[in-house]
Amino acid sequence: MNRTYVLQRAGVAALSFYAVLTVVFVAVVYVPDPAPAILNYYNVNADQIPALIAAKNGDQPLFDRYVAYLGNLVTLQWGRSVSRLGNVGPPVTTLLGRHLPYTLAYVVPAVVVGFASSVLLGAYAALERGGVVDRAVQSVGYLAFGVPSFVLAQLSLVVLSAELGLVEFTLGTPAGKYYTPGAPVDVWTVDAMVQFAVVASVLAITLVGTQVRYARAQCLEYVAADFVTLARAKGASDWRVMAHVGRNAALPLLTLFLDDLVTILVVHVFVLEFVFALPGLGQLGILAVKARDVSTTMGIVVLVAGVGVVANFLQDVGLGAVDPRVGED
Repeated sequence: MNRTYVLQRAGVAALSFYAVLTVVFVAVVYVPDPAPAILNYYNVNADQIPALIAAKNGDQPLFDRYVAYLGNLVTLQWGRSVSRLGNVGPPVTTLLGRHLPYTLAYVVPAVVVGFASSVLLGAYAALERGGVVDRAVQSVGYLAFGVPSFVLAQLSLVVLSAELGLVEFTLGTPAGKYYTPGAPVDVWTVDAMVQFAVVASVLAITLVGTQVRYARAQCLEYVAADFVTLARAKGASDWRVMAHVGRNAALPLLTLFLDDLVTILVVHVFVLEFVFALPGLGQLGILAVKARDVSTTMGIVVLVAGVGVVANFLQDVGLGAVDPRVGED
């Protein structure tokens, strides 16, 4: 893998990152803010409306706001959060640091379990091609893929909470009140861990439904390989053969999985945290968009876009390292 290829991929990653930040910044800034109309409707002091606009930097030219934001982004000065009515809150970096652990608490286990389960199920279905297990895995995979994550989440709430009363989802509503950005939540309790486990299970099922079909198709390419024939000739069990097949298929499947990583962060995290009222980045993002809080919204975009861009860059560089022909084009 030559250095030119790495620099080219780094340049593409940087441009992609810049384009995402620019598009989201313009979209958030140009969406009308309903807060001044709300204040005007309730006949509040007229001086509050200009103060509200100034608190959100709405009195500055768009280009100046954009340049200032890019400068603050580079220096890690991401500003302070602003409530819907203009009250200044904690720094954006502080909010992100408080909310990120809640998201990671269920995303990391779900990603690990989802990827491992997809490879194992796909490998086993490929070894039993055409059999009952293969048809069952494909059916379950299509069902999990076809049912949206918010439907599974709502079913979990209805069955586990409303019907059976086994789990009470209270992480986002401490003491019966709506969660406020930055408020600490005690997650080191059995009840909290059970709630996170339910959310992680819903996300893992969704990931398995997305990946198991790719895993089966990829493993089918190795079922008739020479190393599988040799392993069977030596008397290896199906589990041993499945382990060999899964190990060889894991690398290309990991590439596909990284492609879906941004989808996981952008779609499922926001959906699940909205349904379960979890105090993670998704919930923070929803509140920030409702409040037209540009600084907090852009801080979340930086994290999500950064993860996606870095993942794709590492994927390109990794493929170039494994297969030198990739960088010759």
